[in-house]
Amino acid sequence: MLKYVYYYYQNLISPFPNSQTQNFLLMEKKDKSGPDNSMEGLLLFIYRNKGILISVTVAAIVVSVVVSLLITPRYRSTVVLYPSTSVTISSAIRGSVGTQRETMSFGEEADAERLMQVLQSESIRNRIVETYNLMDHYEIDRDSRFPETALYNKFRKNVRFRKTPFMAVEIEVLDTDPVIAAAIANDIAHHLDSVMNNMLRDRAQQSLAIAREEFRRMNSEYTRMQDSLSRIMAMGVLDYESQAGVFNEALALAVREKDTESIDIFTGKLNTLARYGGTYLSLLHDIEVMSVKIGRMRDSYDEARINTESFIPYKFIVDEAMESEKKAYPVRSLIVAVSTLSAFLLTLFTLLLADAFKRRVLVHMK
Repeated sequence: MLKYVYYYYQNLISPFPNSQTQNFLLMEKKDKSGPDNSMEGLLLFIYRNKGILISVTVAAIVVSVVVSLLITPRYRSTVVLYPSTSVTISSAIRGSVGTQRETMSFGEEADAERLMQVLQSESIRNRIVETYNLMDHYEIDRDSRFPETALYNKFRKNVRFRKTPFMAVEIEVLDTDPVIAAAIANDIAHHLDSVMNNMLRDRAQQSLAIAREEFRRMNSEYTRMQDSLSRIMAMGVLDYESQAGVFNEALALAVREKDTESIDIFTGKLNTLARYGGTYLSLLHDIEVMSVKIGRMRDSYDEARINTESFIPYKFIVDEAMESEKKAYPVRSLIVAVSTLSAFLLTLFTLLLADAFKRRVLVHMK
């Protein structure tokens, strides 16, 4: 790099524009065949200006050290967790053995993406902000023009979520207080289950209300049909098929014996069966169908009730956040090294430009 900087410097001081290409070709030739005179010239130039370069470098070291000491240190705490499979609570409790095993399994990529989206939700952020009073903790002026925006930007800078290559989710929190950093990271992981369950509970409550209303309607209809059947049975229609057979046999016997009174009795009973028998059979069928529907609706109602009243975790925590003993930021040695090198190179480049400009002026004056 220094070699090409010096080559640029030589081009600037060259009084002949066409000689720039020749200088570059000559430099490339020297690169392949012998010592690099341009590098020697650059080193000589650095030696001639060592006073300025050393002064600037020392000043850069002092300033960068002071600045790095003024930067408030921040501590990092991390929670690593895996998502569980997306199985409803009712399925986990009332389901088959295979479904119950799924609740104990790690989730897939879609489950990890779902957790990432929930972690970035306003619900979790607002809970953390309220719990730890982050508006004051981050020293944000409530009377400023956009305090909420400043708070959101600060939170997003200090709290980060990422998906690891192994489909785990990592919650990383930076804070000036290591205790608060660890507490925030653990609370975010804790609130994750609450937010997931609340979202599913809201949906389950709607299903529960629908199932409850439908269950009541079916029970009311079932009771109405039972009452209608009871009235028909009170008229003597107890078992249509068996009664019809018995009454026909009794009527035939009465006719053979010419028993007028018995004929009138069984004829009346058969007329009653003929009048209400169809309704009786229809009600029996409808009651049987309604009983099956009520059973299924009761299952749906129980599932919705379980989903509404229960709580299930949607994560497996691998590592909880611990209070960090060592600061994560700033890395003072890196700040000093980068600042010092940048100051040295910038000063060197400035000196080269100044010297080239002075040489060109002298050439044109001659």
